[in-house]
Amino acid sequence: MPSGRSSPRASRPDDAALTYPAREDTELLVPFARRARGRTVLEIGTGAGRIAVEAARHGAARVVATDLNPHALRVARALARARRVRVDLVRADLGRGLGRFEVVLANPPYLPTRPHERDRSRWVNLALDGGADGCRTLARILARLPAHLAPAGVAYVLVSSRQDPGRRARLWSGWNAGGGAVRVVASRRLEGERLDVWELRRPSGRRPRPTGSARRSRRRARGTPGRRRSRPARRRGSSPAPGRGRTSVPGAASGRRRSRPGS
Repeated sequence: MPSGRSSPRASRPDDAALTYPAREDTELLVPFARRARGRTVLEIGTGAGRIAVEAARHGAARVVATDLNPHALRVARALARARRVRVDLVRADLGRGLGRFEVVLANPPYLPTRPHERDRSRWVNLALDGGADGCRTLARILARLPAHLAPAGVAYVLVSSRQDPGRRARLWSGWNAGGGAVRVVASRRLEGERLDVWELRRPSGRRPRPTGSARRSRRRARGTPGRRRSRPARRRGSSPAPGRGRTSVPGAASGRRRSRPGS
């Protein structure tokens, strides 16, 4: 039987009205929940619980689903009971304190929202309000994701074209720069909007190699002179000054060897 923590068992009449229902964005993540057979799963912001329940129905080893909305947790609990599957429901901020999982799923709020546009209901607003650029919760999830992914873990996170494209691009490149891997694995076009699912692999723990321009910037920051133009050869009969012999390595200047490609 399903279990839960920190959420009342009985459903209330207004729970469904105060819970984000399964919609097109939800359905885009469902196939990735179904692939989690035999793996531990964390769903961040479960809403009505459809994604978590699908993971449990298709043989996930363990499913934990979080939400700050107590109404959503009661709706998700009712769905799990109706489908006769076990889902551990936890009232928590994102996935704080829950450890590592092999699969993490999230459909965060992504609507750009200014203060005067917020819904009057705290719980409805929680599911819709993505901050001024639509990326506030997405950024928080990505910042904490390395702490939630097992060494070979993978996350599937939904994003929208409604979010600020510059901020979204910076979050993408920031994950790559930190040693992780990210790619788009599913998309759906709606009227005036495109939804994508990002697949994120955890950072390897190794710092990425700097590019050539980054190495030059680092040398300049340390006060090391950059590459100098080679001096013309002395006339025959003259002798080099002591301690300033030349190197035969092509392209060398002042005895400095050219870096190997990729070094």
